[in-house]
This record gives sequence, structure tokens and C-alpha cells, in this order.
Amino acid sequence: MKRFYLFILFVLASSLTNVCLAGNESDWEFISEDSGIKMYERWIVTKSEQKVRERTGKMTINCDAQKVIDLIADEKRTHLWMNNVESVKMLKHLSAEHWIQRTVLDAPWPFNKQDMVSDYTVTKTDKLIVIKITPANNEFPCQKGIERLDTFVAKWEIEPAGKNNVKVTFTTTSTIPPKYPAMVQDPVVRKVFVSNLRNFKKLIQQS
Repeated sequence: MKRFYLFILFVLASSLTNVCLAGNESDWEFISEDSGIKMYERWIVTKSEQKVRERTGKMTINCDAQKVIDLIADEKRTHLWMNNVESVKMLKHLSAEHWIQRTVLDAPWPFNKQDMVSDYTVTKTDKLIVIKITPANNEFPCQKGIERLDTFVAKWEIEPAGKNNVKVTFTTTSTIPPKYPAMVQDPVVRKVFVSNLRNFKKLIQQS
């Protein structure tokens, strides 16, 4: 049952590529703070006029920006911080700022095994590094018995935050209707979202 609830995070993180951010920074609602990780949520509207929820986590890590990029790009360590990951394979390493990965999720019953193929692009300026994660479904064929999560979109933002510190923000958008009542589902999803970021932060600081 615990693994089933952990998997909800991936289900709710799936999103369409046509999301239009109809809100602004003032729309964010503070939800919680745990281990220095602040979580916020807001409602936005897509181009198809669908109202969906966006979730973001913010944290400061004692490291340089390259360490954050390296961990995100390291498919061999993804399972150390992200729940329910069976395997991650680097399909194409086009450059240090562009790569494509396939992630297989060991989804518990009642879900089938699932995968997603994602394109990672890194954009850098003096004050901000953005890593966008978008679907790259044509890069790997769907496999029998494995359900393709073909709309996963997310974004990492990395900013300088003083001497040898960076501010890291991870954002996902959910467009999938809830499978359970909000009063039951929301606390679980929020807990797992923060747990993954806490694992990510701890792994960097221990390396």
C-alpha cells in the first residue's frame, strides 16, 4: 500500500505540453516546510481552458550549480532519490546540456509497469539555470506490457544563493483527475513530493 501511494506522485506529475501559465508569483499558496524545503501550489489554466494544479518545491543546497545538474543527469543515481524507479537508461547524450532518458517505473498493483521517455535541455544565464523536461516519445518505442506516460513535463531552476550555495526549484503540473478524495490524496502526494526533494538534497550534500 505504501508503494501504491508513492506512485501517486508520478501519476499526478504527468502533464500536457500545452500548459499556459495564467497565474503569477502572487498566486502561489504556501503549503508546508520540511527540512528546509518549502512547498507551494497554485491553480493555472491550460490553453484548452482546463483548470489544473501546479506544485513547486524550493530549497537551498550547499553546493555549486554543476553538482545539481550532474545529479539530475546521472541516470545511475536517480533511484537513490526518486521513489519507485526500476531503471533509467541514457538513450542519447547529445551534449552536457542536452540528453534523452528512458525511465521505467515499478508501479504496484493496480497499475501496470510504466515508462516515460524524456528530453532534458539545459539553458544557462549568469543568474539562472533552467532544465526543462519534456516528452520525447519517438526516441524509444512503446513496449508490450508497459504503459507509456507520454505527457510528463517538469522543470528545474537553479540560482546562485551566496557563497557555495544554490537555490533549487522543482515544478510539476498535474492534469490528471484525482483518483481519490482530495482530503485523502493531497497529504500523501505532498508528502512524497517533499520526500523526493529531501532525498535529492541529502544525496548531494553527502557526495
